[in-house]
Amino acid sequence: MTIVRWLGIGLIVTFMVAGAAAVMPGAASGIHSLLQPSENHPAMGSPQPSWNTGNLCTTITYGGPGDVNCVSLVSASPYPLWYNFSAGQVQGGTVVVTIQGSTDCINLNFHSFYSTIVVRLLGSDYSCSSSILGPAAATAPSGVNIAVNSEGDTFNLIQNGSSFSTTLYIYGTTTYVSAVQTGSSLITTTNYIGTKPGFSVCPSGITDGRVSWSEVSYGSFNTFNTIFVDGTNVAHAPPNYAYATYPLLPPDGAGFGFSDLYGNETTQTAPVGSCSYLGT
Repeated sequence: MTIVRWLGIGLIVTFMVAGAAAVMPGAASGIHSLLQPSENHPAMGSPQPSWNTGNLCTTITYGGPGDVNCVSLVSASPYPLWYNFSAGQVQGGTVVVTIQGSTDCINLNFHSFYSTIVVRLLGSDYSCSSSILGPAAATAPSGVNIAVNSEGDTFNLIQNGSSFSTTLYIYGTTTYVSAVQTGSSLITTTNYIGTKPGFSVCPSGITDGRVSWSEVSYGSFNTFNTIFVDGTNVAHAPPNYAYATYPLLPPDGAGFGFSDLYGNETTQTAPVGSCSYLGT
């Protein structure tokens, strides 16, 4: 399993979901290889956002085919900040998004193949509502929303700020998520949703037990959630498992602060607003 060495943090711990079956009913055994194509090829037949456009990037540079470096310096924008990144059929690119501002509403879409995506959230208090986001709570609105419809990507999320929620929509089973929570009072929710090309059937297939991730929390009062959205069209979907939280411990993650939690749920109902790109 890949260890992301460029993070510059002394300890990055990688955990496999296969071991979670021993401690909770919502995590099944068996890991789907990140190197093998699945049925979820990112498709251009679904409603498409305007690719490679947006208002997020204060500066943006291109280092080569599929390589993008976007930096946002905006804070307290009166309107949402967004960008849609797509390399088309180019494989093996690297996309780095660095958000230095605070108190913004962020929405990002990614469409790629076998690429590395890095999102660095250096600010705090991101929110997509008029209320001020306080300490982490299960009902807190997400200030950062990200959809990744890809094949074989590695998605690295680094949260250095505090007091906000991030929601990821990961379509398919071949995207590996590495999350680091350096700040405190953070909620990071990863929705794993199987889908057919173009979101024609969503949710589709089984995600529970076929994905792996890495999660490390250095701050306190942080929650890292994995929500497995299994397809209703499969013959033997795993039973639903109501949302519950546990101390953030291996194999689900590592918490080095106080009151760090791991939340888990298995369902056949896709979250409201999913099964499409954000903003379409």
